[in-house]
Amino acid sequence: MTEERDRRNVERGEGGLTRAELLKRAAVGGAMLSSGPLLAACGGKGGGGASTSATPKKGGVFRIGIPGGSAKDFIDGEHIVAKTDIARLVAGFESLSRFDESYKPVMDGLAEEITADKADQWTIRLRDGIEFHNGKTVTADDVIYSLTRTLNPKLGLFGRGSFGALDPKGMKKLDNRTVRLNLTRPDVTLLDAFSQYYQGVVPEGYSPDGLGKGPLRYIGTGAFKVKSFTPGQQSVHVRNENYWRTGQPHFDEVHIIDFPDDTARVNALLGGQIDAAVDVPSGSVPLVKGRSNLVIYESQTGAWDPISMAVDQAPFTDPRVRQAFRLIVDRNQMVAQALAGHGRIANDIYSPFDLCYAGDEFPQREQDIEHAKSLLKAAGQDSMSIELLTTPADGGMVEGAQVFAQNAKAAGVNVKVRNLSDFYGDQYLKYTFSVDYWGTRNYLAQVAAGSLPTSAFNESHWNDPQFNQLNSQALGTVDQNQRCQIIKEMHLVDGHSSKLAGLKADRGTLNLNKYGNGYRTIYFV
Repeated sequence: MTEERDRRNVERGEGGLTRAELLKRAAVGGAMLSSGPLLAACGGKGGGGASTSATPKKGGVFRIGIPGGSAKDFIDGEHIVAKTDIARLVAGFESLSRFDESYKPVMDGLAEEITADKADQWTIRLRDGIEFHNGKTVTADDVIYSLTRTLNPKLGLFGRGSFGALDPKGMKKLDNRTVRLNLTRPDVTLLDAFSQYYQGVVPEGYSPDGLGKGPLRYIGTGAFKVKSFTPGQQSVHVRNENYWRTGQPHFDEVHIIDFPDDTARVNALLGGQIDAAVDVPSGSVPLVKGRSNLVIYESQTGAWDPISMAVDQAPFTDPRVRQAFRLIVDRNQMVAQALAGHGRIANDIYSPFDLCYAGDEFPQREQDIEHAKSLLKAAGQDSMSIELLTTPADGGMVEGAQVFAQNAKAAGVNVKVRNLSDFYGDQYLKYTFSVDYWGTRNYLAQVAAGSLPTSAFNESHWNDPQFNQLNSQALGTVDQNQRCQIIKEMHLVDGHSSKLAGLKADRGTLNLNKYGNGYRTIYFV
């Protein structure tokens, strides 16, 4: 089940964006603010838009409200779970490369060059003289340490699944600025992996065990340094005076404030307690637009909210139940009610910006209550009850769960929606039936992050031998046309298999895929 929606965020600032470029933003993709609805902030005249042509001014404090957050919040240059973690990572850490506005990797990070010498050998050349927050120059040793740390299975870091072809033994320092990577097999997605915002370069010896308590706890190369951090409440970040990007940052301080409650976040924006709010609920958009000093930013990305079914837990061990749940949903109603129309229908396959995306080639899955009822009856689940866990970490997550529960009644399924304040606590990834969110990624990068047995966030516990084999084949296929054909086969296994009697198990995810939720990468400048 999918819905594609636009992302809305709001910003606050006098006379257009004259306070500073409140957020320097790229219009496509999903990194720091990628998984919520809209960004709202103070702007110029009227709620529709503000001039962005004014010259940025130095100084001031920028206060931004982020949805979610809990005592489990952390700051780590190579790991994220909640949006609050993402915001803090992007403020202080940077990757080797970045994505441009078309979601293509470009050399706009810590590396001046990353080249594939041959299919299984890559070379990284660092920019000269970039410093960490503690004054230490970034060297090849730090790159090797960062990648080795990512690969450590005991840490369970987000990016580990994207570096399956990388072995610490194959990393070699050629000089202080150059690293040679000898892969265990060809991998066409390596540059994509280096460009992910959560793949920050950290100093050698970095160990934030909470992830952290050491002297290198929050040390990165980003525009802002951590001054204070109270998990579940807020963090204060101060300007990095030695930041390598000329003229940046503009703000003296950035305050990243947790708001688990949507209403409290919107009220704080309207009352002037914060300058910007991420993930403005769809129902609050008219209220925000009615304020002359507020601006809403909305742009397309490939962010998505999946409703995940754990395929190794009853009742979802039966593919007939999983298919029935896909057929229960009224997707038009989902977009209209959960997103207030700020989205469009998708088709159960993620990564719409990938060059190999083939989701539009499959018949659109429609609601079919009678078929769903027959599948449930055949599976012995024609009067089932189940709990659907969710949290307001992303706009539409709670509302989407409620629409699903409403649709399910027609099929004789009783769905109880439970809103968890500690959704990302110790039980996260163990849920039988839950709603979560993802930002924009290319297809194979998203597979690595959440669809393999080695993935850090495999919510549906998906492990299909055919899918895994196709993934390995695609990673080593240099020819794009051939790779796209393999990915189309992966789409079939993942979201559009017609074999529901156990011959080929469909993955247990109903993707609420939103083209348009946020910005590729946002950093405060």
